[in-house]
Amino acid sequence: MSRRGFGKALAVVAIAAALTSTLSVGTGAAQDHSVRIEGRVLWIAAETMVVAPYADSTPIKVDLSRVHQDEYMGLVTDDAVVVMGTVSNERDRVIATSVQPLTS
Repeated sequence: MSRRGFGKALAVVAIAAALTSTLSVGTGAAQDHSVRIEGRVLWIAAETMVVAPYADSTPIKVDLSRVHQDEYMGLVTDDAVVVMGTVSNERDRVIATSVQPLTS
């Protein structure tokens, strides 16, 4: 998938998820594009993780560079997670500020 295609897919996911309450947009959404994603880890390597949101099958790339390693160190494929973060200016990824296991 091209960068442009991924950006469009990410935008579609964000809109669809917001409508189904998967992404909770914070008060300052117009300024910082805050998001909350609930889904399953598809893969994780170094400071990048890809999550499949429950509301859509389009994977979302997550930049982990601003999250303490302890928050994602033990995660493996298919783990349920909640990612808090902001959409990058390029709209090609979510820059995570928090990654937590999702407990049922």
